[in-house]
Amino acid sequence: MPPFEEETSTRTPEPPPPGGSSAAGASRHGRTLLFVAVALGFVIALLSSSIKNTLTAFYVSMTEDFDVSRGTFAIAPSAFMLTYAVASPVMGFVADRFGARKSLAGGLVLGGVLFLAGGFTQSFAVFTVVYGVGLAISYTAISYVPLGVLVDELFPPHRRGVTYAILMNGTAVGFVALLPLWIQLDEGTVWRSVFRWLGVVLLVVTVVALLVLPKEGGSAGVPAQEGAAPQRKSSQGMLSEVLGSRVFWTISLAFFGCGVTMAFVDVHLVAHLDHIGLGANVASTTVALLGAAEIVGALIAGYYCDRGHGVKVLVLSYLVRALSLVILMAAPTALAANVFGLLFGITYLGTVVASSMYLINSLDARAKGLALGLMWFIHQIGAFIASEGGGISYDTLRSYDPVVVFSAAIALVSTVIIAVWLPRVLRAAAAPAPDGKTADAQAAEGKTADGKAVDAGAAER
Repeated sequence: MPPFEEETSTRTPEPPPPGGSSAAGASRHGRTLLFVAVALGFVIALLSSSIKNTLTAFYVSMTEDFDVSRGTFAIAPSAFMLTYAVASPVMGFVADRFGARKSLAGGLVLGGVLFLAGGFTQSFAVFTVVYGVGLAISYTAISYVPLGVLVDELFPPHRRGVTYAILMNGTAVGFVALLPLWIQLDEGTVWRSVFRWLGVVLLVVTVVALLVLPKEGGSAGVPAQEGAAPQRKSSQGMLSEVLGSRVFWTISLAFFGCGVTMAFVDVHLVAHLDHIGLGANVASTTVALLGAAEIVGALIAGYYCDRGHGVKVLVLSYLVRALSLVILMAAPTALAANVFGLLFGITYLGTVVASSMYLINSLDARAKGLALGLMWFIHQIGAFIASEGGGISYDTLRSYDPVVVFSAAIALVSTVIIAVWLPRVLRAAAAPAPDGKTADAQAAEGKTADGKAVDAGAAER
């Protein structure tokens, strides 16, 4: 049985609409709107990646332009990590309350304005606020959390994994196309021109998003469940449901390791390759391979998550990620860097897709954005540690090796959390109590036993 089939089969079937030809036309129109919405979501994910990969590519040039050390400059991306951590649950709540469309449009406007401001400022203090606070909020509003809510609004459970993977591949294309481009363009103050152009592009895409994205969940062809919109749950009730879910805590604690390892790649990888003498060409090839593998890995992860193999996806992703970091540390050569790019890339979005699908398919529809946001909050705590730790490590030891070793160790811890504890938590969540509710349902009011049992059983296969 495909995952979540039982969940979807409990819904009352929609009666066939009268008028065959008009119904067929409406169906085609709905599919077209879905396709356009997914395509735009992909573009938004691609543009959101530029908020992070510009800093990765221009890190050294920016430190020289602002005349600060790498450790001092690391304050900006570290502030980004912390702001992203705090903003993630807030934006998740906003997306739950007002829909993905408004969240995405607001984030695009903010990002456009701040890219322009960042491209003109001569003050590192101002840049730190613009990038570390403002662009972090923008990134939160146009990336993983609201795009996850968008997928939930538009697609039934058995199609969400692959669809979310397609959207997230926008970030992978950023690695394949944009990051190597930025690296090749990197010279002096070119980064300022890139920031200004990105600001203009984000503002243009804002208008397109407002015109294309559905105003309400389900308006692009997905019918509302049981023919009526659910009653709005209080903020306290939403938070209680998320924090009462053992699935949420297990997934999120492992996701801390995703934050640590991703931050090394997003902030320090290019600088590390430059430090060990591999140069811009090797760095470009490595990140291009990482991005290409990221595309394949995300689709594979989405495919297997939709078929109930989420545990296997997560275990393999964290384990292979740890192995890739060990290889990079053990053999500082061009070949090792390229192998690292392939191995890390295949896992880059696997952890994101699988972790997000567990939360999207196991929690109440009115709390999914909040759950994703809180998961990313924990992720970003790990990212902050790796971002700031890498800068301090370089300033004090002239080496990024300590943060590479630390990242590999944390990835192994995440592997153990998923392999040992997640199956137990899923079985416990699926076991109905005498009143017919699951264990998590008793901790969070309003959750049915069917949804938990289906998620747990499907994910363990």
